[in-house]
This record gives sequence, C-alpha cells and structure tokens, in this order.
Amino acid sequence: MEVSGLSENIIKEFYNITMTGRLCYIFMCIECYLITLYPDRDWTPVAKRMWQWTSHWWNESWDIYSEAVPEFILQFDSYEETNERSYDGNLKKEDYEEITALFKGITNGDGKDELCKVLMIPSDFGSTCEGMSASGAEPYVAELIDDIENILQKHNILLPDKKILQSFTYERGKPADRNKKAPVWGDFENTEYLSVILNKENSAP
Repeated sequence: MEVSGLSENIIKEFYNITMTGRLCYIFMCIECYLITLYPDRDWTPVAKRMWQWTSHWWNESWDIYSEAVPEFILQFDSYEETNERSYDGNLKKEDYEEITALFKGITNGDGKDELCKVLMIPSDFGSTCEGMSASGAEPYVAELIDDIENILQKHNILLPDKKILQSFTYERGKPADRNKKAPVWGDFENTEYLSVILNKENSAP
C-alpha cells in the first residue's frame, strides 16, 4: 500500500514496539476520546472488553470485544434478534442492556458517526493483521494509529505518552524461536494496568 508521510513517521516512532504495544496505544487513545467527550458515562463495559484483547487469541478477542462495537450490538432492534443474528446466541441479556444503555443518545450504530469509527479501530487492527506478516501489516497499523491520533487532535485531546510503551520494545530483526511467533507480535499479557478507565478507582485521591 502507499503510505503517507505521517504514517511513515508513525512507523519510525513505533519501530521497536511490538504489535501488542501498538494495539495498547490505540486502546489508550480510545480511552482518552471516551472520557474526554463523554465524561459522565461509565465506559468500564467497553474498556474491560477492549483490554482483554492482549491476553486472548485474537479470534476470541474479537468475539468478546464485538459486544462493545455499536455497529454490531445496535444493528437490530431487539435483544433476541441481536443475540441470534449478531452473536450466535452467546450474548447475555444483561450485557446487551448495559451496553445499549451506554450508547443511548450518542450513536445509533449506523457506522457513520465518529464514535462508531473510533470503536471499530481495534476490529480493523485485527482484520488488518489476520494472516499477514508483521512487515506487511505495519503500514496498515500505522494508518490506524494516524486515524485515531487525528481524531484526538481534532478535539484538542492530548495524545497518550508513548514513553509508557517502553515495556513493549523488542530487538528488531531478531528471528522467532522455534515453535514461537516472531517477537514483533508480542506475547500474551495482561495489559489492564495501562487502562485509565479500569484503574480510575485506584488513581482517585
């Protein structure tokens, strides 16, 4: 793909950061967006589904996170139809009611509004990386980071500090160990400690 100059800069910024680290940065950007534009809503149901991504296989992660994506959970008018047609019968009614109430009044899930686009970015990340080499996925991931950064900057929202990602550095060009994925992808790990939303009680004065 043709990569913009901004995305080339992002590739350089994240040059030695694993894909897991890049995904976490996207999560941090999304949290900044949610708590700045909609500070009166409790975004815990979205955050807890989002941050589990780094500790599960990605197909499992998508199944969990899709419950927090407006385009999917708001696609049909009733719980019964949504559960059957979007979630193969695996969506709990209490989760449906909790998340649809959270989105009420700010999105109808048609995919065109900004909130829908923001919350679809992790899905786009997963789709982009699925079946691709890290080098092949890298420019696409840079475009996604560029997209979310542009949205934050449009609202004058301060970008997350990239220094936080130092724990996700790896040795560029190092081959994968036998029977293991290349180090650029990163390992399974609990990254919830990076979440402002999930740790808000601990950070309160």
